[in-house]
Amino acid sequence: MESIYIILLSILIIILLLGKRKYNKHTRNIKKANKIINKLTNLEYPGQKIKYLRKIDPFVFEELLLTSFKTKGYKIKRNKKYTGDGGIDGIIYDSNKNKIIIQAKRYSGYVNLQDLYEFNNLVYSNKAYKGYFVHTGKTGKKAHKHFKNSNIEIISGSSLINLIENKTL
Repeated sequence: MESIYIILLSILIIILLLGKRKYNKHTRNIKKANKIINKLTNLEYPGQKIKYLRKIDPFVFEELLLTSFKTKGYKIKRNKKYTGDGGIDGIIYDSNKNKIIIQAKRYSGYVNLQDLYEFNNLVYSNKAYKGYFVHTGKTGKKAHKHFKNSNIEIISGSSLINLIENKTL
């Protein structure tokens, strides 16, 4: 009987430690995101800032965006885990409590149209008011044309920098 208690206690300790580790990973990434936001304001040229963003950890990039939206007054909902999120990197709510889905991509080239189509479907299937597709690459004419009148807003380039630096989008 005593061995059952020892096994149960061991399982409980493992569960608690794993939960703390996940929490610490989120906390660490949020701290890194805040440091990067401060560093970006010290870089002079927009190209330098985008180039730097392309190199950071993708999970830190997600946290950086959510932190930036929070600074702009949005209510944010962070995911409990980074992988297996179904393409939703975060959810924010505007002042009217409208649900907005965030997807973050670190591209070096042009945005992948297939990613935009899939994100558009994700916005509709999750009954969101709109979706922000935020990326570090280039947005081609086709992407602008196809999604101009959709519920997707593409945020990249100077709009991305303005978001991070808490300026008008």
